[in-house]
Amino acid sequence: MALKNFKRLLNEAAEDDYWRNFLYPLRRYQFELSAAPLPFNTTSASDYINLANLQKQLSRLEVSYPDLFLPATGLLSQLYILSNSSSNPLLSIYSSIYKSNKQRKIVLLLKESRLIPPVEKLISQINLLNTVKVIVASQLRSLVCYDKVILIGSPYWFPKYVLTAPRTSEIDIVYYRWIRSKWKDEPVFIGSVNSSQSPINTEIKNTVKEVQPKIDSEIIAAKLEPKDVLMPTIDWSDISQKISQLHSVNSDREEIEAKLFLLEGSTSAVFLDREAKTFVIDLQEEVSSRVQRISVADIEADMFILLRTSGGGDYIVPVANRILKNSGKDVEKIRNLQQEWKGRLKLAVKRQGLHSVSQNLVKQGSKIAKNELNIRNWTSELSIKPRKEKDFEAILNFVGLGDRCNEFYEAAYWLDTSHRSAGKHIRKLLLQEVCNADLTQLEQLGSMEFELEQADGGSMTAFRVVDIAPEIHNISISKIAQIFEI
Repeated sequence: MALKNFKRLLNEAAEDDYWRNFLYPLRRYQFELSAAPLPFNTTSASDYINLANLQKQLSRLEVSYPDLFLPATGLLSQLYILSNSSSNPLLSIYSSIYKSNKQRKIVLLLKESRLIPPVEKLISQINLLNTVKVIVASQLRSLVCYDKVILIGSPYWFPKYVLTAPRTSEIDIVYYRWIRSKWKDEPVFIGSVNSSQSPINTEIKNTVKEVQPKIDSEIIAAKLEPKDVLMPTIDWSDISQKISQLHSVNSDREEIEAKLFLLEGSTSAVFLDREAKTFVIDLQEEVSSRVQRISVADIEADMFILLRTSGGGDYIVPVANRILKNSGKDVEKIRNLQQEWKGRLKLAVKRQGLHSVSQNLVKQGSKIAKNELNIRNWTSELSIKPRKEKDFEAILNFVGLGDRCNEFYEAAYWLDTSHRSAGKHIRKLLLQEVCNADLTQLEQLGSMEFELEQADGGSMTAFRVVDIAPEIHNISISKIAQIFEI
């Protein structure tokens, strides 16, 4: 409540960078200890709460914001008390589980996958609970059923299917009474029983009997909305503005249009070429079809995208080079020919501008060069050649290489063929890894590493897509497929 009142005092200033940085660890602490049965002094909380740093900020408040100094002092005092306490009323669920039938399949359902490791660590210390699984909502999309699901937090935080299409005969919903309940048992299908005949037994329990009546009544009178406890959503407009500012500073770099994806954990993101294809894992598909190579434009939230996280660079290029070499081709010559026509086209764009180059290519016979985006894609290192020979011929004539068309056609053909073969080879390796791996970690934690020993070293990691930026960004090609902190 102190945090809520403090944000109310800040009003619109709460969106300023200074206050957002001050409030972020407090909001995260409030959410995580409301969303998981962990002690208030859990080590996961100490990873991001720096009390010394917050105290320094507090000392500056006395001069800069004297009206906020006392409320902020009270807020940090409460944080200090809690962060040194080993209790948490949510811990009472463990004794409840222990008293239940030991043969039952019971799972704890958490809102965030990052909370699973500390909860599992705590459960492992209680030997009698080592059969309890900890999961996230996406794991309830499969056909696996349980005897009981214990949902931690407000039902508002979870997808509707958790309650409307339950994978269990019994669901316990456990949350603090100062979080207002939003969930109502409503019919899903025409002809379903109405609420007065509902087979669902709703019961509110107060397991902490020592709560003072005065404090209890004050809390009930001033509940928080479920969304007030959640972590703030990604401010895509703010991120887009900062990316635009960066773009204006580095205006001479080679760029392509890219989509921005937020990855599991909500702090990492990646740009992918919007016109390219990438590997994904779809856990809802049959095992033989789980690894697919789809268009970046078709990627949706909750899919798992595969990125090369060690070994560096594009995962297709080294395999394609090896295929070319094994076929007896001169890899260096083929790559140099590719760079020659692309380099001349890039230079023309830089000197004349996209519009002028577009007009010249149209005169040379390329109809689709009217769309300047096509020219931008042709200059990109991620594209091999135009799809139609007529467009390729127009480019080569325009850049002064028309007398060597056959030489460039052949080089582009072998590059295209080797890249396609490399894509199929990597998909085969990935499929083998996925078929042989226990994907529980991927489902639970939202990321998992796969070692591809036959793909020129390195490894690939699958990341769950949490969110997708609505805008398209012009990004340096060197930043594509590179994970960064958002």
